[in-house]
Amino acid sequence: MTIKLYCFGESGNAYKATLALQLSGLEWEPVKVDFFGGQTRSAEYRADVNAMGEAPVMIDGGLRLTQSGVIQDYVSEKSGKFGG
Repeated sequence: MTIKLYCFGESGNAYKATLALQLSGLEWEPVKVDFFGGQTRSAEYRADVNAMGEAPVMIDGGLRLTQSGVIQDYVSEKSGKFGG
């Protein structure tokens, strides 16, 4: 199953999660979010993606993670790369 990352290009936190996913070799795809257009504040986004209206959000099957550091840690554990 392909990992989905809800993100937008102007976010440094989304960049960190995106970079980890890209370099990990895991299969993933970006889902672009119109943050400045208010998409994350919409009732649909809050119901379907993240109740707090945050981005980035990573969805891997039934697992949903927010916060770039948590996403990076998950990518590291799943891929076996970047661990200290």
